This record gives sequence, structure tokens and C-alpha cells, in this order.
Amino acid sequence: MYTPQTKGKEKFIKARKILEEEGVKSLFVKLFLFFIYSPIRNILLFFSSVVIFFKPKGFFSFQGKRLPYFYNRYNTTWKNERVIEVPIIIEYLKKFSSKRILEFGAVLTHYYPIRWDVIDKYERGKSIINEDVINFKPINKYDLIVSISTLEHVGFDEKIQDPLKISKSIKNLKENCLNNGGKGVITMPIGYNPNMDEFLFSNKLGFDKKIFLKRINKKNEWKEVSEEKVRGTKYNFPFNAANAIVIGIIQSKE
Repeated sequence: MYTPQTKGKEKFIKARKILEEEGVKSLFVKLFLFFIYSPIRNILLFFSSVVIFFKPKGFFSFQGKRLPYFYNRYNTTWKNERVIEVPIIIEYLKKFSSKRILEFGAVLTHYYPIRWDVIDKYERGKSIINEDVINFKPINKYDLIVSISTLEHVGFDEKIQDPLKISKSIKNLKENCLNNGGKGVITMPIGYNPNMDEFLFSNKLGFDKKIFLKRINKKNEWKEVSEEKVRGTKYNFPFNAANAIVIGIIQSKE
């Protein structure tokens, strides 16, 4: 018969095995995660759900269209730029729903069931292609490529830094991954990667169109603005995370 005593004995045997095979440090980490981190995380997730439930639903304007802010407990989107990035990208996904779609950076998989290809060099998961974007050359190209706050890390938050890698990656997406007439929609925070900012404002990233949005208050409300109004914007100041973002559009010729 399986009793609470049996369950306790099994846990003791498992802990002793970890101690013998992996050492004291590994055992301590696993005990911390089980007894402290997991309960606290569950409590925080519960309160996040409460916040979302009671938070008034707001809207912002993007290219003349009224879109809802996106509230989700993963990454507490109501506190940062995800609140507008996700609905903007979803708007484009709706327009290309019957087409071939690629997402660079596994972001939307945390919020929606994925029905398109995803490429991400580091994140593991079902249907995720683990390949460096700069070398990615698919046999079957895509009609739409989307990316949410990922390209700013390319060549910047990597072991080998390369300031030019971000522009080379965008060029590769445009020339080797998009079908004729295809479109790429890329969101990136301003102020995070100084190299990216320099290339962005000197028109060296290869975007065919740039759209800018800026955070305007503590409530995390955003407004579409001109390029001049986001120049010099800092990351994590005066508000948490991005205070301005760019939506870069790349277009493959017909």
C-alpha cells in the first residue's frame, strides 16, 4: 500500500542519491527551488492573475488603428513594452494567417498556441529551429517574418560581440528568408543596445519603414511619435524596461 510514509521515504532516497551523485551544492539548489522558490512563484502568479482581472482594459493607436493593450502574467506585460509589442505583431499575423510565417525569437509561444515556424538560437522547445539567424537560409521562404524584442541581443548579448551582426541578420532575413513581396515586422527597444541605436538613426539597419512608439506615463500607456521624439531615449529610465520602441518594416521586392 502506498502511504505518506512511503512517499516520504522515496523523497529521502532521491535526496540522498542527488547528494552522492551531484554533491551538496546541487542538493541545496534543488531543495531551495522546491521549498522556497516554487511556493513564492505560485503566490506571485496568483496575484498577477488578480491584477490582470481587475486592471481596466485600455487601448492605444497604431497606424490609425485602435488596438488593446496586452495583459498577461508571463513577463508581467502590463509593466513593460510587451503590452504593445504583442498586439501589434498579432495584427500583422491576422493579415497573413493563411500564409507562411516565421517568428525570430521564441516570444509568442509563451502566450499563444504556435502555428508557424520559430527560429531561436538558444531556446529549446517543440518546433523551434535552433539556428543562428545570420546563417538561416530556408528552402521554403516566408511571406511574413515577425520578431519581438530579440534582434537587439544579436551580436550584443553574445560571447563574441559583433556590432555589425544585427544589420547582417536583417539583411539575411530580407534577402534569403522572405518570399517575393513578403514582409518583415521587427520590434526592438531603443536605448538597450547603443550600436543598434546608432545604426537605426543613421538608416543602416536596412528597414524600408520605421514606426516609433514612446511610453508616456507610469501607467505604461504608449503613443505613436516621430523619430525625433525618441532619439536619446534611455532604457530603464524614467520607467522600467523600454521607454521607446521601433517597429522596423522590411519588404521584399515583388
